[in-house]
Amino acid sequence: MSCSLAKRLWNKYHESFKPNANSLTTGKPVTCSHALPGHPARLANDGWSNDTNAYWATDITQDPKAWWQVDLLKPTSIGRIVVVGYFGDKRHYGFTIETSLDSKKWKMIVDRHTNQEPVTANGYTHCFEPYTVRYIRVTQTCNSANTGRHLVEVMAFEK
Repeated sequence: MSCSLAKRLWNKYHESFKPNANSLTTGKPVTCSHALPGHPARLANDGWSNDTNAYWATDITQDPKAWWQVDLLKPTSIGRIVVVGYFGDKRHYGFTIETSLDSKKWKMIVDRHTNQEPVTANGYTHCFEPYTVRYIRVTQTCNSANTGRHLVEVMAFEK
């Protein structure tokens, strides 16, 4: 293939290679309680909220706590968090969201451990008065379909 053809193709299609869901969490360091092979924690903040082939996954038979956490690297004002679980069927996830400035003292900001609303490609959106955090942790408490826990994307925004 010639360089000029490659350049023309890139110019025409490069936008389709950009993540669809950039947020304050995109590409930041992550940790988790456990990850199944092929489903590392970094897939839940890679900027792709519409890709159900790439997600963080664990299973409560190996990991009863099932948490995923992102470090925003510095204190950051947030006022909205979107959690996108595996979607495409009628499953729902129970979960909680906690935030921290030091990763030691945590504040529960969302408690949906009894959630029964089916997950969609839009995820679950939670808005609140903006405040400063550094760490965000999502703990999945149930999956109506099986024992797996799955996060396609976790996004945070100032408002």
